[in-house]
Amino acid sequence: MTVRHFLDIAPISKTDLRAMLDEAHRRKHARLGWPKAKPDDDKPLDGHALAMIFEKASTRTRVSFEIGMAQLGGMSVVLSAEQTQLGRGETVEDTARVLSHMVDIAMLRTNAHQTVLDFAEAATIPVVNGLTDFSHPVQILADLQTIEERAGDVRGKTIAWVGDGNNVCVSFIQAAAQFGFRLKIATPATFAPKTQE
Repeated sequence: MTVRHFLDIAPISKTDLRAMLDEAHRRKHARLGWPKAKPDDDKPLDGHALAMIFEKASTRTRVSFEIGMAQLGGMSVVLSAEQTQLGRGETVEDTARVLSHMVDIAMLRTNAHQTVLDFAEAATIPVVNGLTDFSHPVQILADLQTIEERAGDVRGKTIAWVGDGNNVCVSFIQAAAQFGFRLKIATPATFAPKTQE
């Protein structure tokens, strides 16, 4: 059995990425006027659990994942590295194997990109990159959803990035190739984005 992870935008097919964004638009539109945590009528994740591990604190990532799971009919468990054996010397791989027996999906918001790669390699459940020092793919899908809500299909449009070539910029670069938009980057040479981890 092949487990599908969402670690970066580049490895995901254009068709799958477009389907993810279209489904996000559809579900958001269907929920207009509803209470925020009311489950969707179809509850596609009913009976499923998400474990979220935070090495880096977050407001938006935590709330969006937690409420998103509730809307899809599932439940979530929030863990900080200090609350798990990761904070006491257990390997990333051991944590991945343990959680694979207890939950259906894991999201990591961590420092080193290698941590999410190692976790995914050892896990037998899907793993989502909630942020690493290299990339931030879920942020970009949310940004593209917002852009499309305001300006229509992103294909063929031009998006400008001004600032350092950080993890968000890297994910925008990957998304430009997959979604067919032009990305203009203005950043000091010493802060240029990494093209590979």
